[in-house]
Amino acid sequence: MADPRTLLPPAALRAAEAGQMLLGPGFAGTGWVALGRPQDILTSANLNELRHYAADIPPGGTIAGYIGYEWAAGLEQRLSLPPSPDGLPILWCARFGQVSPIAASSLPVPADPAPTPTATSPGASASAYEEQVRQVIALIRDGDIFQANISRRLTARYDLPPSRLAPILFAHLVSRGEAPYAAYIPVTEGAVLSNSPELFFRVDDRRITTEPIKGTRPRGATPEADEALAIALMRDPKDRAENVMIADLMRNDLSKVCADHTITEDAICALRTLPRVHHLYSRISGTLRSGLGVMDALGAAFPCGSITGAPKFRAMERIAEIEGEGRGPYCGTVFYIPDQGPAVFSVAIRTAVISQQTGGSRLDLRAGGGVTILSDPAAEYAETEDKAYPFRSMMP
Repeated sequence: MADPRTLLPPAALRAAEAGQMLLGPGFAGTGWVALGRPQDILTSANLNELRHYAADIPPGGTIAGYIGYEWAAGLEQRLSLPPSPDGLPILWCARFGQVSPIAASSLPVPADPAPTPTATSPGASASAYEEQVRQVIALIRDGDIFQANISRRLTARYDLPPSRLAPILFAHLVSRGEAPYAAYIPVTEGAVLSNSPELFFRVDDRRITTEPIKGTRPRGATPEADEALAIALMRDPKDRAENVMIADLMRNDLSKVCADHTITEDAICALRTLPRVHHLYSRISGTLRSGLGVMDALGAAFPCGSITGAPKFRAMERIAEIEGEGRGPYCGTVFYIPDQGPAVFSVAIRTAVISQQTGGSRLDLRAGGGVTILSDPAAEYAETEDKAYPFRSMMP
């Protein structure tokens, strides 16, 4: 395994410290990029307003930002979702006239240790989270839903302002295992730090591709143990059933905007290995119908089915009842729509929010997983710990 300290180029850290938005290699497809000073910023918009905004991309530039999970309530009238406690806008995006590639470097970063929190809260205890898992299993047995993705919130407080804290924590986060859709988004109220491995969708010309992730195992301490964990994941009936179910959901979402007979299953339950975890993913693609584009796909598929459940909107209603609070940027999307080239939307998992607080900052992190009829509550809690590890390891 490569030295994890080499994963974030020093130039990227300097750009973050200067208040620039950063996007990992999966967005532009050519490595890390830094976006210059925004030409203008949008912090509230419905789908049509966002469509209008995204129609005017600066030559050689891009529109980029995040959309919070609760934005879905504007797409589906039946949804009533609680507000997020983080205080950030439900949507933040900007026009950027410059996209600057950042060359990779072998110099280790960050040089400074991660700041020590003044207080931490682990959120739902193991017993409380396991009870929530049992609630979902009961709903599945009653035929109310087929699957739901629930999460728990962890918090930490720091005596540094977001402008100083966020770049340091982002560098440490990425150094613990870079994901292709990592993103650093500084906003007036704080910052969004994402280290997502998951593609929501990519639109290249008229071809749209989605790669939902379902199924997770930690990496092994030895090559033999690592291989055994990967094989166990690929053979696990619960994880495979969950992956296939969400692949079906995503295929259905794509069918709303794709031409007949163009949707293909390019991969089902394939293995993807990251520095800290193994994942199962599927790849579904199709060709957008004539006259439809990126925003039509967003309206048809948001939020990604891999972080909701099935049926999607019924699962979201039950998630809101069980979690009792909004998710904010977590489980929404980070997006990059360039003047030339594919538009890319990630699933904002492994994502934290840093917000301004009196005397410093607060970090809010959610970690979760999909629950099916075959779920073991203790194993589901352990999975949230595996997913939260890159953040938790920064909190001595």
